[in-house]
Amino acid sequence: MKIKYIIISALVLSFSAIQSCNDRLDINIDPNAPSEVPENLILPAILSNFSYEVIGGGAVRTTSLWSKHLARAVPGNHEGLYTLTSNDANNLWRSFSYIDVLQNCKVLIEKATENENYNYSAIAKIIFAWNMSIITDLYGDAPLSDAFKGVDGVIKPTYDSQEDIFKQIQQMLDEAIDEAGRGTGIVPGNDDFVYGGKMENWQGLARTLKARFHLRLSNAPGYDAATQADLALQALDAGAITASSAPSYAYVNAAGSENPWYQFAIDGKWDDRDRPSLYYTNMLLDSDDPRIAYQVSQVESGDNEGKYVGITNNPMPSPGTNFSQINSFYSAADAPLYWLVYAEVPFIRAEAEFLKAGKSVNQSVIDAYVAGITASMELYGIESGDYAAYLSDNALSNNPTTAYNQIMTQKYIANYLQIEPYNDFRRTGFPELPINNEMYPGSTTLETEPVLDIIPLRFPYPSSEWQYNEDNIPAGFPAGYLQAMRQPVWWDAN
Repeated sequence: MKIKYIIISALVLSFSAIQSCNDRLDINIDPNAPSEVPENLILPAILSNFSYEVIGGGAVRTTSLWSKHLARAVPGNHEGLYTLTSNDANNLWRSFSYIDVLQNCKVLIEKATENENYNYSAIAKIIFAWNMSIITDLYGDAPLSDAFKGVDGVIKPTYDSQEDIFKQIQQMLDEAIDEAGRGTGIVPGNDDFVYGGKMENWQGLARTLKARFHLRLSNAPGYDAATQADLALQALDAGAITASSAPSYAYVNAAGSENPWYQFAIDGKWDDRDRPSLYYTNMLLDSDDPRIAYQVSQVESGDNEGKYVGITNNPMPSPGTNFSQINSFYSAADAPLYWLVYAEVPFIRAEAEFLKAGKSVNQSVIDAYVAGITASMELYGIESGDYAAYLSDNALSNNPTTAYNQIMTQKYIANYLQIEPYNDFRRTGFPELPINNEMYPGSTTLETEPVLDIIPLRFPYPSSEWQYNEDNIPAGFPAGYLQAMRQPVWWDAN
């Protein structure tokens, strides 16, 4: 599947390259390389590559290590020990985002707008805004206004500030909501791999993203937390996603078409040593959280058979079969990839009500907090009687600091294997994550220490930018990746 869609994507980018040598004859025209690629062929390429390379790619694998959902049991320095070089940061920025998803979204937006097929431009704007948010959240300032100006346009684009990027993202989402509701033009069908052309679901996703991004700026310089919270609530109240319309992408159990977590962490196409961390597994065990049965697999054989046993960022003791893997709910070959889970909606509401009330707990906060835990449990099909005790044990405190930690910790558990917990941690400081590597039970020394004494605050700018566009990288930004990862992004004033 991956190779298939990259070929389609390349076709989109080169749709004008092949012309007939003689306008009067068609013998030199390749019917498999048309000069005009229609919207219904561009859209599948965008959705498949966004899912596989961005939502399910290296970004979430790295941030899941930093947020301690996972650890990486390999020797030497690696992402789990906070080693992410400028070369490592290239693919997400250059190949998967700017050259692929973002550029193809721009092509689709222009074509669909020209043809008045606004449903297609709406979807493209939502994916563009989402992908651009991932770029700016992880890297900071980035090219936007000066980018995507064509082959003869700007080849060394200037950078937009992160503040301006979020303003443009919000505007693009507003445009998408409007266009998706116009009811004119071609309606996507099977080419819409996410919603099958149900444009009201795309509108709900856009409003949910708007709420997420309003809260992103809750601690940003010059922004007021209560105001951002109110904006987030307005977006949700206008119609967010529901449990039945949460976006996911279907994969199948066929060679090259499997779920990306399966390919990465189970099948061993790259490695199979990214697994639930000792920290996270023990956190779920210590709180008798029933979600562990759906997030972490039981050890199938050996000394730890039937147990949940997490790993650390040191090489795992032999044999590796004594340790848990990512549960098949997320990592089966035919498991869907969850782009955004519905539980995030009530947790956004819980935090927004909390901030709007001046960081105090009221009934609206409590109701949304309980709704978030409930939605997370229901994602796995856990019956209410099986988590009633958990709800009671984790009742929301009246202490503001404790309550804020509880809200964000429960959101962190619900957003397992998502990028958002890393953003939330930088923005709020919750949950309180350990910095240093853990030791396996019975160990007396660590084999390898993290290369930083803090959890990284961002991705370094990629080496391709240092090589081809250095003059436009923000002034004073350190070239060394270790120094770069100490620099907070603009909205991270926590």
